[in-house]
Amino acid sequence: LREHDDAWVLAGGKDSLDWWKQRVKQPKTVVDIAGIQELHGISQHTDGGLVIGAMTTLTEISESTLVREKFSVLAEAAAKVASPQIRNAGTIGGNVSQDTRCTYYRDGFPCYRAEGNTCYANTPTAMNREHTLFEASRCVAVSPSDTGTALSALEATFVVKSAKGTRELSAGEFFIGPEIDITRMTALEKGEVLVSINVPGKWAGSKQYFEKVADRETWDFALASVAFVAKVD
Repeated sequence: LREHDDAWVLAGGKDSLDWWKQRVKQPKTVVDIAGIQELHGISQHTDGGLVIGAMTTLTEISESTLVREKFSVLAEAAAKVASPQIRNAGTIGGNVSQDTRCTYYRDGFPCYRAEGNTCYANTPTAMNREHTLFEASRCVAVSPSDTGTALSALEATFVVKSAKGTRELSAGEFFIGPEIDITRMTALEKGEVLVSINVPGKWAGSKQYFEKVADRETWDFALASVAFVAKVD
């Protein structure tokens, strides 16, 4: 990644392959990180939380006894992603890092996010049911991540590495809106890789709830979703 500034990082490939088959994104260099064993797996942290490798599949997370017992909201969110076949290959790192699914942006329209000068989705007759109602800044597209909602509620932190060093970001710092950078959905910069997600023990075993509202049960993105964690006294 240090040698190639324009390198595309390939993990599970679910978002990447969608871009490539439409010929909208055509990177000259692809770096496959799937074989890096240190990026796989779920382990317990000393504070009672979990450390989840970015290459851990969504199926592994949804079926993990550790995750289900301590952080059921995350297991439920992971189980709601796409379809079983995609969850078997798709990773937690890819799910939180994927680009927005705005129809116009994905089809190559010259919108604000694609360095154009308009938002095709922000009109009453546009295809925008999965877009934001709040805090729009030129672009109304949102992150399509189901697990991102749950991880935000759990106050997870995201460990990011590059040749320059390591950063640890809160969910609020990792997921960014268009007012910060309209060309990205996350704080990941060129040359950086999400290596793990730390879920603190603070909310382990608490009351937790997740709900996703979508047009279809399988292979669809949320019209709205909610994640809830609480300790009741």
